[in-house]
Parts: sequence; structure tokens; C-alpha cells
Amino acid sequence: MKKQQEKGFLVLEILIAGLILTASIAATMYLFQLGYGYLEKTRLSNVLSSKLIQAGGLFKTLELDRESGTEDIGDGVKLKWKSQLLGTSISKSGGGGSTIQFAYELFIYRVDFTMLYQGMDRDYQINVFRYKSSFSNTNKKMPS
Repeated sequence: MKKQQEKGFLVLEILIAGLILTASIAATMYLFQLGYGYLEKTRLSNVLSSKLIQAGGLFKTLELDRESGTEDIGDGVKLKWKSQLLGTSISKSGGGGSTIQFAYELFIYRVDFTMLYQGMDRDYQINVFRYKSSFSNTNKKMPS
């Protein structure tokens, strides 16, 4: 009689072990899904971060007087920017009745930009220093 009761407990133990195994497999699959999601976000963030130096160099060549624009900086990364002139240098200075003409006019711009890549975007801000010559070249070549 004792043997018949033990067979019933064996089936019940197998069912409980199966439920525990199923729950652990489901939890493990969920954790792998989370891990792959975070790995993909990290990859996208690394692509955007690798383009920051290129974006900084691009601002040296852009016409910031346009005030805004969109640029493609490669590998599917888009750059949207907006500039604001913060200040310029005073081209003439004088003291005691004398006037000095500086050789260069200085400009500083604040540029707010967003980098976009496959649904991920990052916002940044940079100050860009520019200069231009205050004197124009008056030496013109005469036709020969």
C-alpha cells in the first residue's frame, strides 16, 4: 500500500519540476531579450559618438550665417543644426583721439545640434570661433 502512494507523489514532483523549469526558461529568454535591446542601443550610441569629431570639424566649414541646416555626415547619420551669433569684436579702438584698425574681425557662435541615427537622437551644443580679415586686398593685377 505504501508503494501506490509513492507513485502519486512522483508524478506530482515531476509536474512541479516541469513548472519550475518552464518558468526559469521563460525568465532567461526575457533577460536575453533585454540584453539584446540594450546592446543595440549601445551600438547606436557608439555610432553617434564616433561622429562627434566629424561634426565639430564640419562646423568649421559651414556658413553659420544661414542660422540652421541639415547635413548628412555619412553612415546614415543626419545632423540638424541651428546657430546663433553670440558676439563680434569691435573693429576699431581708440584712446586719446587715436584710432586703431584691427586686422581681423572676430565672431563667436553658439551652435545647437542634434545627431539622428536609426530612430535615436542626441542633442549637443558647441561654441564656434570664427574670424575674417578686416582689410580687403586692393592690389589688383593689371592685364598685360
